[in-house]
Amino acid sequence: MAANEGVTAGTLSDFLRLIQQASKSDGTPLWYRGCGKSSYKLTPTLYRHPSASSITELMGIESNLIDRFKERSIPYLSRNLEGDWEYLFFMQHYGVPTRLLDWTENPFFALYFALDSTDYQNENGETLYSEDAAVWILNPIAWNRWALSYRTFGGGIISSGDLDARAYEPKSDLDAMGNEPLAIYGRHNSPRIVAQRGVFTVFGKSTEPMENKQSPEGTLAKIVIPKENIEAMFDELIAVGVTDSSIFPDLDGLAKELKRNFGYRG
Repeated sequence: MAANEGVTAGTLSDFLRLIQQASKSDGTPLWYRGCGKSSYKLTPTLYRHPSASSITELMGIESNLIDRFKERSIPYLSRNLEGDWEYLFFMQHYGVPTRLLDWTENPFFALYFALDSTDYQNENGETLYSEDAAVWILNPIAWNRWALSYRTFGGGIISSGDLDARAYEPKSDLDAMGNEPLAIYGRHNSPRIVAQRGVFTVFGKSTEPMENKQSPEGTLAKIVIPKENIEAMFDELIAVGVTDSSIFPDLDGLAKELKRNFGYRG
């Protein structure tokens, strides 16, 4: 599958077939990211600043955001956070701009996020979606080996505590940071990250979206869900048990599911 073009899935069966085709027989893991708009770029929120564009400016903003979050989050934390990496993952969870992109190890969870975040409007009792949705597929091991090929990296998925991640750590020396994003395991510091099988890519010095990069074939692909199929596929997904409360195992998820069960948009 070509990353930018994508292939189409109109039903849940189509989606499952494409996931099975993408899966490797050697057991190599795949990661998934759902987007409510197929046109949505694989760029982290920190790099979408309305005026700052240079990596020096953006890393300065990140450093200031971390410092300010540390100062003002103390009354709301139930435990101490260990180091800037954990602060970065925690900030991502609460929507503060970071260099992180969220992925999941579960393709059906990614499909839920894609279908649930689509823009729509109701006209005469009919739900009309404005754009196709999409699920991205990432081979994290192949991606990391390409991203770190300048130093003949032969490893796999990186943890935030690994030496290979040190150059990407917040407030580290920008000269030592690599250009390309890395696939990384983060701290499971919230029940939602655990439930959603959350994993991450952390961006380096290049601000280009992941799909624009010249990574090897098979490292990144896209499944497009046409807008006219979104509502029916969402019904199929819920019918097999991928519900709001399974994605969000808290009162927010329960409330969202109850709304949907009684005919309201979740």
